[in-house]
Amino acid sequence: MEIMKTSHPILCAVCLLAAVPFANSASAADLVLQKVPPLSVEKTSAYPQNLARYHFGAAIEATPKSQPIGQLQLSTTAEDSNAAEAALLCDDPTVGYALPSGTTTLLVSLSKIENIGSISLLNKGAKGDVTVSCANANLPATSPQWQTLLQQELSNDALRANVGSREAKYVRLTFNISEPGRIAGLGVYANPQVSDFTTPRAQQWAVQEKSDSFALISYNLNDIHAKARALYVSSGSNPADANNLIDGEAATTYSFAAADRSPTTVIDMGKTSTVRRLSAVYAPRAGNLQFYVLQSLPGAPAAESGMQITPDSVFLDDATLASLKPVGAVSDDGSNGRASVDFPAISGRYVMVRWTPSAQQDAAFSLAEVSAFGKAGQGDTLLAANNGLSFGQVNGQSSDGKTMLDGKTMLDGKTMLDGKTMMDGKTMLEAKDMPAEPAAPPALPQPPPFTFIPVIVPTSP
Repeated sequence: MEIMKTSHPILCAVCLLAAVPFANSASAADLVLQKVPPLSVEKTSAYPQNLARYHFGAAIEATPKSQPIGQLQLSTTAEDSNAAEAALLCDDPTVGYALPSGTTTLLVSLSKIENIGSISLLNKGAKGDVTVSCANANLPATSPQWQTLLQQELSNDALRANVGSREAKYVRLTFNISEPGRIAGLGVYANPQVSDFTTPRAQQWAVQEKSDSFALISYNLNDIHAKARALYVSSGSNPADANNLIDGEAATTYSFAAADRSPTTVIDMGKTSTVRRLSAVYAPRAGNLQFYVLQSLPGAPAAESGMQITPDSVFLDDATLASLKPVGAVSDDGSNGRASVDFPAISGRYVMVRWTPSAQQDAAFSLAEVSAFGKAGQGDTLLAANNGLSFGQVNGQSSDGKTMLDGKTMLDGKTMLDGKTMMDGKTMLEAKDMPAEPAAPPALPQPPPFTFIPVIVPTSP
C-alpha cells in the first residue's frame, strides 16, 4: 500500500459544467453522477442508531487484558496495529482490535437500559466462535442471569445478526479464538425509531482519559443521524441504498454497477466542517481509492442566494476531474479492503470518493462505509449541530445560523463545552460553582436572578 498526498489540498469550485441526464453516452473518461433520492420516513427504519459509542456514554473493557484509551493507535493504509479495545467504540471502522488465540471477553456498558435490536462487527482473519449475551446489571461472569443473544462461528467477513428486542444495559461478547485476527466496526443497535432523526440522542461522554487519536475518531462527520446524506452515485440498481455508506454500520454495503469503470460517490456532511482524516471500508480488490473534500459541488450551479443547487444528475468531463485535487489516495493490492488518509485540516462540505480498479473486472464494486473526521485542537472548538458533536473549527457562527459567543459552542442550548452552564439569560455560571446534584430548595427561596416580571402601567382613559 502507498499513500499519495497532495501538497495543496485546497480545492476550487468548478462552475463551467452543465448537468445532463444520467446516461451511458459519456466517454470512458467522463463521469455522470445520479442524485440519491431524499431519505424518506419509511426508509429511516433501515438505519438504527449504534449505541456502542463513546459519544453516547458507552464504555468498554476487555478481559483478560485491557488497554487504556491513551494507547489507541490510528490505522494507516499499510498497517493497523492498534491493541486498545477503545477503537471498537469509536467511529472509524478501519481501526481494529487484535483478537489473540484463546478466550477474550469484551464488556460493553451502555449509558442506560436500552432495547437492543441487532449486533454487528467486521472480522478479518480471526477463526473461532463468539457468544453475545446481555443483562440489565453488571453480573458476575458465571451468573446464569446473562441472556444469550447469539452464538455462532466467525466468518472472515461481517457478522450481522438481529436479536429481536432485548432490554439491556450490558452487552458481553465472548470470543473463543483458534487463529488470531482482528475485529472492527462493533455495533450494538437500538430498535430503529423515527425520533433518532427528528430528535437526536443527547451526546454524553462517560470517559475521563482521552488522547489525540481518540479525539480524532470519536465522532464521524458523515453520520446519517446528524444531517449527513449520500448525495450522488455514479451507478447502482437502487441509489436510495447509498445511505448505507454513512449509516455507521460497516456490515451494510452499497454496490455499484459491474460495468462502472470508476465507481464514485459524493456525500453531503450537512454543513461546512473542518476535516483532516477520511477512511473507507470496501470489498477487497486491486485498485486505487481517491478522497476529495469539496467546498461546493463541481458541475452544479449555485443559486443567487448562495445556496447550493443539487440537480438530478451531474456531468464531470475528463478536464474537470483532472482539476480536482484529492486530499489523499490509497493503492490496494487486493488484500486489504480498507483505506485511510490523514492530511492538513481543510474546510469543506462535501466528501467525494472515487475508485479506479487496477484492471477491468466483471464483479461489482461494493463500498461499505465512508467516514470523515476533524479534530478539536488549539484554537478549534467542537461544532454542535442537530445535537451531534463534531470536531472542527468554529468561525463565529454555528451551522444552524445561531451566533456563538467567544468561540464557544452550545450543546443542548444550555450546556457549554467549556464547562459553563448558560441559564435562560446570557450570564454563565462556572461548572465548579454548580452542585453535582440539585440542591434542596431553601425555606424561603430568593427570586431567580434572571426572571423578568413585566409591569403593566395603567393609562388614563
